[in-house]
Amino acid sequence: MIQWVMTAALMMCLPLCITSCNNDDPEIPTDGRAIVSINTAMLFDKLGITDLMTEKLAKGEKTVTDSVLVYDKQGMLVTRLGAESTSLQNVTISLSDLPHGTYTVVVWQTSSDGPLSDPFWWLTGADQLATARIIQNYPSSMSWLRAVGMYTTTVTIGSETATVNAEIEPMGSVVDLSIDGLTSEGDYTYTSLTAGGEEPGVDGFYLDPARSGEDRWVFSASRKEGDRPIAGTIASSSNNKVFTLSHGENKEFWLCGTNKTTNEKDSIINAVLTLVPGTVAIFYYDLEKTGYQPPYFGPTAGFTAWKALRDAGILVSDPCLQWGANMQAVHNHVANHQLWWKCLNEELMLEEGHGWVRWYHIARSLYEFYCFENENGNNLLCSICICLDPNVPLEVPFTNLIKQGYEYRGGIIYPDQPNVHYSIFFSPDGNTEVTLNKYDDGGWQIFFQPTDPDDLPLIIPAVG
Repeated sequence: MIQWVMTAALMMCLPLCITSCNNDDPEIPTDGRAIVSINTAMLFDKLGITDLMTEKLAKGEKTVTDSVLVYDKQGMLVTRLGAESTSLQNVTISLSDLPHGTYTVVVWQTSSDGPLSDPFWWLTGADQLATARIIQNYPSSMSWLRAVGMYTTTVTIGSETATVNAEIEPMGSVVDLSIDGLTSEGDYTYTSLTAGGEEPGVDGFYLDPARSGEDRWVFSASRKEGDRPIAGTIASSSNNKVFTLSHGENKEFWLCGTNKTTNEKDSIINAVLTLVPGTVAIFYYDLEKTGYQPPYFGPTAGFTAWKALRDAGILVSDPCLQWGANMQAVHNHVANHQLWWKCLNEELMLEEGHGWVRWYHIARSLYEFYCFENENGNNLLCSICICLDPNVPLEVPFTNLIKQGYEYRGGIIYPDQPNVHYSIFFSPDGNTEVTLNKYDDGGWQIFFQPTDPDDLPLIIPAVG
């Protein structure tokens, strides 16, 4: 490991003393010392990129930079030191010649290409804790290599050497954009994931620990978040791990693709997602199953099991079947069972033949809607799954229902619809009746309802 206190030419890190230190006061000793120990691996451990960073460091392609800033009780900068290392072992930075007193210690960490390269992150307003902030230097999406984190604490320095054990917390999250079906023979040459739409872009964060929530972030005065993709990937590289400061609950994300024929940007899907700083998430989508397969957006730990079910054709739709439930219970089910969804109507609307309904967008061409007894959203009567993609064969939902445990009984023709043939299924307990039919112009619907005894005599039993 290479470790040293950086020179002034490298990081402008020579110790400083502000007048508020009262160094001229003989009653305040100025021999205070502190040792700051930094766990350099913690930032990358929490973001799941330790192995990747270790490989880059071993090749000499990156260095880890740690900067320590010390502020007095008035929030004025007292000293600023830093260190660089080429491994992920702990770094120790010594602070000396400090007036005895209470200080706020801020440690921030990232990686760099070396002392001759332009930094990706800028420290500005450092003279005062209230204005100190880290700002993104380049208006582009960020590779995982640009991960940045911070640690703050308050420490009292006296006659004995104080110790600070800095455990760096990520200030953003890692998103792994993974796209199947993005090939040179496909419709798109490039895909990008964008968040936020009309919301102001996040360009950095303040160091003052007194700031919390949205007050922590530095928002752009001229850029909308939708102006800068979080991540992008090309056909020759179907996945891309990125770092982002974007965050928020139930915010809209857009997956777009550059059309190979027109060279224009197409909207592939827009989703409602939650992104939390300090986490690792996968955004996965299969371009060959856009008609009925939702994207995955969530923790890496659940992705393997989810994808195994999707690849097996299971869980095309997972609607709420709690007959008699109210609208809030149905909404909670959708939000908890679908990794993304979009409510198409906040207020219930009256739809002929179905009563009061609410629609949800589940995949690019897949929708669920729920029918209630009245406009107050009481008493769930039925759930309907509709696919409007004519390229998705009826075998997909048919196989899906069988794998979900429904028993295929045959066909059914209703007297008021003599030209429509439905396939009919029942849940293992016999309490839920499911019918499946294809639309004349392509696409299909799955209709879930409590078992209707009047339908039983109409069933045409399956043969064989």
